[in-house]
Amino acid sequence: MRATRCNSLARRLVYGLVAFQALVLIGGILTEPLRESRTPLSQWLAAEEAVRLLAPSIGREPGGRLVLRPEPVLTAYMEANPGFWFFATDGDTLLRGGVDRIDKSEGDSEEAWRALEGTTRYVSTSAGRVAILLGGQRGDFWAGLRGWLTDRLWRIALILLVAGLCTTAVIIGLVHLLLRPVRHAARAAAALTPGQQGPHLPVEKVPAEILPLVNATNAAFARLEEENERQRRFVANAAHELRTPVAILGIRLDELPESAAKHKLRQDVRRLSLLANQLLDLERLHHGGARRESLDLVALARDVVADMGPLAIEDGSSIAFSSEVPRLDILGDEQALRGALSNLIGNALSHGGKGGLAELRIRHDGVVEVADRGAGVPAEWRERVFEPFQRAGGGTGAGLGLYIVREALRAHGATIELRDGEPSGALFRIRFPA
Repeated sequence: MRATRCNSLARRLVYGLVAFQALVLIGGILTEPLRESRTPLSQWLAAEEAVRLLAPSIGREPGGRLVLRPEPVLTAYMEANPGFWFFATDGDTLLRGGVDRIDKSEGDSEEAWRALEGTTRYVSTSAGRVAILLGGQRGDFWAGLRGWLTDRLWRIALILLVAGLCTTAVIIGLVHLLLRPVRHAARAAAALTPGQQGPHLPVEKVPAEILPLVNATNAAFARLEEENERQRRFVANAAHELRTPVAILGIRLDELPESAAKHKLRQDVRRLSLLANQLLDLERLHHGGARRESLDLVALARDVVADMGPLAIEDGSSIAFSSEVPRLDILGDEQALRGALSNLIGNALSHGGKGGLAELRIRHDGVVEVADRGAGVPAEWRERVFEPFQRAGGGTGAGLGLYIVREALRAHGATIELRDGEPSGALFRIRFPA
């Protein structure tokens, strides 16, 4: 399945602002003729073309005086437009070109220059910023339009490049800063555990635009927890109600004469009783959690092996216990851990076969191992056996034992994994937190 591309809020904001800036710049350029001149568009474009040809020809002498050095393109333009004229000044020097539009006796005075009617432009040249007054310009409309837009487009591109880089840096910084509460809420969501009490996601400093989503998520979690609690209560009540009729059924069976049918019924009653007890153990784990008290895991494991001895003898199997350390102190719930180890040893006896061997080992690094010499567990079942009501290898149990083991260990912060035993069978390895 192809992974979908992440929709970045920062990227969207950058694209939106850059597009808005581009529209504003383009709009400003397209309305430039209306803002700067009331002359027809064709004359305005012709003046723009003439200024572009005139600007490169304006320079300065070594002494700093403004001077006109006509470029070939300007000379050709003036020859093609004999009525074209212009004046250019930097405030100190006045340049004149084209036909004589002022009387010789008037000279090159600024008063005469200002009295003329033409189009005024302020342009940047190699001599600096210069004011130009021109008239008599002519040109092709489409050529002028194309030249004008070309002259403006590179400026737009340059402005957008600088503005885009600045916008990107600012937006990324702002998004990173403003979405810090959202990332905090995401970390809190990742750390959620079943049965957690109180608000699930923090609402402090969350932006008002995102607060409804956080509140709705917390409300959804609360509804889920309420429904889960209702189901757990139902399971616990059902297990309690089941224990009494199962006990009565066992007593009634004892009154019947021995037979093959009675033996099968007794096995079914044991299975029902085991299921009821496992459901109650599961409810206790989910509702009360694991108590924390100091206990010696080596002594606890030795007691569990001793308690499971009669069951092994009844099945024609054997149990072995070994520890590489004389004592291993941990903080935990003795009842929950006793049940977990008992389930693992019972599982090893059940799947180890008649005359099999179940081993409980404690290594020097604190790792606890429970192994059997049976047929083992296929690789595709090694995760599924820890799910509720999953029975690998055709076991006769309810399929809750290993699930309860994992939940009990998880409540202690411990992990359990299933591996191949040596030389055969299954190996359950438990690691407690340091």
